[in-house]
Order: sequence, then C-alpha cells, then structure tokens
Amino acid sequence: MIGQLEFVCSLGSQFRRGAGVLDIVFETPFQLLTCGYDTFIRMWDLRLNPRKCVKEWEEPHDCTLYCIQTDGNHMIASGSSYYGVVRFWDKRQSKCLQYFQLCAHPVTSPVYCLQFSSSHLYAALANTLQTLDFSQSLF
Repeated sequence: MIGQLEFVCSLGSQFRRGAGVLDIVFETPFQLLTCGYDTFIRMWDLRLNPRKCVKEWEEPHDCTLYCIQTDGNHMIASGSSYYGVVRFWDKRQSKCLQYFQLCAHPVTSPVYCLQFSSSHLYAALANTLQTLDFSQSLF
C-alpha cells in the first residue's frame, strides 16, 4: 500500500509557454539540473528558493535540449535537437567550452540520451549510437 503523497512545490515560475523540461539529473539530494524546450540548462538547489534557479546556461543556437549529464563536479554535457550536437559546459563559466557535431549535414537527429566519462562520450541518436574516445591523442 502506498502512503500519502504530498505536493511540495513547483520549481521556477513565469516560464514562457512551451518551456517544458525534457531531462532532470540529480547531482546531490538537494541539487539538480534540468533542460528542455526553452534552450536552457538550469541548476536548482532545493534548500534555497524553489522559484528561482541558482544558475542557468543558454544553448547558443536556440535549439531544444533533449538531455543532460554531469560529472558531479564542474562539467555538464547537453544533447541538442539538431545535427546531433553535444556541448560541454563548465559550471564556472557562462559559455559553452566545446561542441561536437555527430551528424553531417543534411542528416539531422536529436541527441536523445548521452553519457560521458573522462575518456568517452556515448550519444544515442535517431538511428545510431555514437562514441567519442577522448583518450586517443591527436598529436
């Protein structure tokens, strides 16, 4: 038998219409990241005011963000809705650090899901699973 459920709060307020969340990642029991249709990654701290995010990062090409992952420290990876673009963000900065386009034009696919480590990135696109190996030296 399930116990009583209680509504606690809504995160944020006054979002523009259609700004739905597509992914949520908890970093700690009190801190989480969200992303979605309105092109923003937002960091929330549930111990603070739930109506206001702690920090936000905006996707520079006005693309929906389907998914995010974090290393639990300073890095965030986001998957966008066009051309299989994955962006890496440093939480201490406001702009994207680096991006990878996993589809060649005119092919386009959202990045539906992604996982990364210090050596690899795995990204699920419409018809493929892409892997990037960061452990290989380019020089």
